[in-house]
Amino acid sequence: MIDATRRGALGGLLMSSLVPAACSGAASTAHSATGGKPGVLRPGRAWKGVAGSGGTAPAQSDVPLGTLVPDERFTGGFSAAPGQWVHGEGIRITALGLPPQPADSSEINYFKEAVFYLEGNTVTVTEWSVNQTPVRLYDGRMVPQGSIGFSVEIGAGEGAVTAGDAILYCYLRGEHGLERRIELPLVINVDRSLDAERPTRFVDPIAGDDGAAGTKSAPWKTIGRGLCDRGVGDGGLLILARPGRYVEDRNSLPGTRRIENVRAIEVKPAEGLRADQVMVTRTHRYLPDARWIINARRVHFHAVTIDLSKIPRIMGARTTQVGFFGCQLLDRGRMYGDKDATGRSMGLNISNGDPRQWDIFPIFPYAGMGFYLLETLFDAAATIGPRLFRNVTAKLTTDSLQGGSGYDDVVIDGYDAVIGEPASLRLHLPATLTVDTVARDGQGNTVITVRDMGGMAALKKEWDLQVRVESGAAAGGKPRALVLSDPPARRIVVEGSMAAPLKPGDEIMCYRIWHVDFMQQGGVVRPGQRGMHNLTIFRYRAEGPTAQLFLTQGWVALQPGTVITATGTAFRVSSAAGQNEILPDDLLQLQGGPQSGEYRIVKSFDMASGSGVLLDPFSADQANVPIARSKAVTDFVMALSILRKTGSTPEMGQFQHGHRNFLLAQNSFLSQPLCLSFRNKFPGHGHRNHVQLFNLCSRIDSDTGELPRWGLRIEHAHVLRGSVRGKFGRARDAQLQFGQEERYQPFSGQLRMGRKPLIPFDSFGNPVDAESPVGAVAR
Repeated sequence: MIDATRRGALGGLLMSSLVPAACSGAASTAHSATGGKPGVLRPGRAWKGVAGSGGTAPAQSDVPLGTLVPDERFTGGFSAAPGQWVHGEGIRITALGLPPQPADSSEINYFKEAVFYLEGNTVTVTEWSVNQTPVRLYDGRMVPQGSIGFSVEIGAGEGAVTAGDAILYCYLRGEHGLERRIELPLVINVDRSLDAERPTRFVDPIAGDDGAAGTKSAPWKTIGRGLCDRGVGDGGLLILARPGRYVEDRNSLPGTRRIENVRAIEVKPAEGLRADQVMVTRTHRYLPDARWIINARRVHFHAVTIDLSKIPRIMGARTTQVGFFGCQLLDRGRMYGDKDATGRSMGLNISNGDPRQWDIFPIFPYAGMGFYLLETLFDAAATIGPRLFRNVTAKLTTDSLQGGSGYDDVVIDGYDAVIGEPASLRLHLPATLTVDTVARDGQGNTVITVRDMGGMAALKKEWDLQVRVESGAAAGGKPRALVLSDPPARRIVVEGSMAAPLKPGDEIMCYRIWHVDFMQQGGVVRPGQRGMHNLTIFRYRAEGPTAQLFLTQGWVALQPGTVITATGTAFRVSSAAGQNEILPDDLLQLQGGPQSGEYRIVKSFDMASGSGVLLDPFSADQANVPIARSKAVTDFVMALSILRKTGSTPEMGQFQHGHRNFLLAQNSFLSQPLCLSFRNKFPGHGHRNHVQLFNLCSRIDSDTGELPRWGLRIEHAHVLRGSVRGKFGRARDAQLQFGQEERYQPFSGQLRMGRKPLIPFDSFGNPVDAESPVGAVAR
């Protein structure tokens, strides 16, 4: 249901549903949606075509709704790129997410409303829908967008100004908890009135000249010429005039600087051209380095192919935002490095020798600029750092979703991924090392001397360092763990006995495993770079051989010798080594005393005094007890997703130290021999409102045998093996067959939801109700 609130209701419905009590003074600026067809949100009459000129949107409220989860916030975001142009009628923008759920109750906190505010006007959406807006895929096909959430159609301004820059806000609310306000800058061109005034320039890689005017008759030669202060200009349209290769060998042109454009520049091929006909590339991976610098603040590429084999890094300033709409990002030839004569990968060299000898993994950067992928193909690359995945296809990827530092406020809305095998990161410059002598040590290990270490560094045993025999009688055998490398002695120690089959003259390769994961967070070097905060994942469907899920690898240690004194929720930390930087939602773990191992979440902290407040007290007061910072995930939602691990390594999903406001709903997690595991070997626990509802899982286990007893709720879970977990669950095995996009058929005896689902659709947009099976597929 969509309620187009009328102006006369400002004193009633609008005041209660849009303006928080703490911000009621903003009511005079929150005008209602009037005119046009029902459910269309138009900028108000006061709008001047400048973002924010139509009125002041109310602030995000911190006044709780209901009583179930008074201090937990709705998790969600927009399924659109910042600065997106709205060309023509019928375009709907979707917000998606879920309200927080209580761990100490069997009640369900259902979605209440999404109140959209656009330059003075509002529309309130009270029901879920599937967005049917037509979008163009990377292969040129037009399909419905398919986003499942709360949508509103954008219309032209209702006043004298009908087109221009605007900000769309949405207030996401459940029946309980705190609302979340999200915002999205847009360029509204519904009536196409901006077309005539919009600067348009052309690029022709054959007939063009970067010294020309950039007109149709005198085009530029490179895209970079158009993306600078002397280029197409703010909000311009850059047309790629012909099929072929657009070679971007220079990161900047003489006499040009970066353009801080407010309105997005769109880069599009000429009418009738497909993405596979327009290739953006380079002549070499280093010109002068591996980065293609985008010298504009906001750029949207449409229907082009980026050759990541020649452009492995796309970079810009921290404020840069780049969107890819219906594009292809490819590096098919270099996924696992060069191959030998037998076709076997020789591994990737990412640190040995001169930088120009390095292989470069085609990945987006951890931090800095924002990338937005919409209806795009990612093939043979690692997607590290995008802020939005919408209808993305990854045919071969190493880390299908890896969040680095500051990886917050990310939306996944339709992501189909096939994850490859782990890659090998070679530890020496040459492809292989030649064996000189072989012997045994007193611990049963194999000691190999090689003729040349090939620049290999001194190393000690780590769990992901391995040695593989490449030639001779032992070639093709199982890799062995590397115990030690001693470059001065040209000595490599390998775990176990290899002395018998390995001979002088044989070739070996030493390497580090590049692990592949469904989702992980890493790259953290500062306390504020925590990642996985306000992360919304809908319709994520993937398979991979060894992939991990919910993996948080990075956190920053407290100062050495830090101790905590806590009375109730009040605490103070101190260290002789210096001040600690502790942030809200940090997870602290006791390292000593009778309560050793207990975790608690920080509510607030004052760095100057070293004092703060916990969300919940420890089970007993503490006095100068050693304390450490641990791994945490806060405000996380995954729904309507199907993840399947095809290999035989142990678990798929690791629930680590602690989660706050963490929700898994209507998913299918399938793996062998284990599936979802609580990796907590301590008697304490760090969860606060970690809730799992209506999921199909292979099994749910814990390192300690028992699941955490505090802060965790599992209900209506069907496990295929192992013990029934939580309330209203079932354990019954079944053999599932998978088709495209990890689709499977529900099986006889599959647990039914038994009550109103959180989302009234399955992963493919089919309606569901209380009689539908749990998991991500209804039929």
